[in-house]
Amino acid sequence: MRIKSLFCLFTVFVLLLGCVPVSGEEEEIVEEVWLDDEEEPEEIPAEEPGDVFTPSHGSPYTKDIGSAYWTTPMDITDEAAVWDMLMQPITVVDLGKIKGKSRSQLTKTQTYLYSEPDESSKILGEVTNLSQGVRVIEHLDNGWSLVECYSSSFFSKPATKTEAWNLLVSGYLPTKYLKQVEPTKRLALVIDKLTQRLYVFQEGKMIATLLCSTGLVQWNGSKYQPYNETRSGEFLLINMTGQLTSDRLVCSYAIRFNGGDEVHEVPHQTNRDGSYNYKSTEPKLGTKCSHGCIRVQRLTTPEGINMAWIYKLVNSENLCGKVKVVIWEDWQGRQIPEPDPDATLYWNPNGGSYYHSEDHCTNGKGITFTPFSYAQLDESPYSGLAPCPNCAPLRRLAEIREINELYAPGGDHEELLNSLRQHYWDYLNQ
Repeated sequence: MRIKSLFCLFTVFVLLLGCVPVSGEEEEIVEEVWLDDEEEPEEIPAEEPGDVFTPSHGSPYTKDIGSAYWTTPMDITDEAAVWDMLMQPITVVDLGKIKGKSRSQLTKTQTYLYSEPDESSKILGEVTNLSQGVRVIEHLDNGWSLVECYSSSFFSKPATKTEAWNLLVSGYLPTKYLKQVEPTKRLALVIDKLTQRLYVFQEGKMIATLLCSTGLVQWNGSKYQPYNETRSGEFLLINMTGQLTSDRLVCSYAIRFNGGDEVHEVPHQTNRDGSYNYKSTEPKLGTKCSHGCIRVQRLTTPEGINMAWIYKLVNSENLCGKVKVVIWEDWQGRQIPEPDPDATLYWNPNGGSYYHSEDHCTNGKGITFTPFSYAQLDESPYSGLAPCPNCAPLRRLAEIREINELYAPGGDHEELLNSLRQHYWDYLNQ
């Protein structure tokens, strides 16, 4: 069963068409920033429910085309496969120097995917310069290439060329703009929109799990904002922003990775005495709630890792343009595995209010916690414990099942977003 009927119509349409001059720099209102083989590609049916999901789910092209990002199952438990994927070269668009544009401006510039290898043909999607990876399907003899990616359509003035909000699209662009980049082993990030977790990798190992929040389609008082949906795909951390503001919230340790989208610390407000207030934002970590950026926990894990740690490592080792960031799409039909009932959790029987993933934590320094099994989590005295915001332990079974019901095959967790994509479907049929 396909994830949604509208998406099925779109993929069929793309097969019949195809997808770059440079667009002018646009001001994405997402978060307000301060500062191969040349053989004809084979088309196959998309995965059916129950199959292993990859980022190219729903694509009409074979699973063995493109970089490992597009073909590797979205399974964080297979650490070796995920690391191998993270270390594969990423193919980005590099438009070169553009007169009058700074490096920072170039990282916000976008180019187009066309329905035909012709700049006068219909625009099907948008790609961000220097930081967004594309899946190369085929190199043509006429200087064009067929590629695939999640369209980076942002709200902008003038309006975005397409309203393909985070849709997986394929189209043509000039081959001369394609460039491969070798990622660093010093750091790599995986963001899963299904679990709302950020997984930190370094030197072949997953070293931390952090709570995060990706974008949520919201009503802004006059209209819905479909461009809030965080665009999936593979990217490079590209620009050290440092700090940004959004809706009177201050976001520290921000690093841009896609146009106006940044990965940054969970936002705060500043109290009159100068202290930071996270009460309106921190409890929402682990759920969708941002304007498109990726909010990351500030509290340190038992390993001492948080968003500040990521920022300082990238900054001190000059890693911008080298760190791969992978964002996994929360396709309808994906499910969070239910934990092993014998999995071990921990708590402090001497007045502790949290349950933990490890026997020690920065939230309880100097204490060695007492183990208990996951099967006991809903029993007394553990049923009243909250998950530790530092070490991001396993969700409760009821919460996992609630999420899985929302994402069950045949449903539509993006019903609102899909209705807001109607302008795009109408545009394709013009």
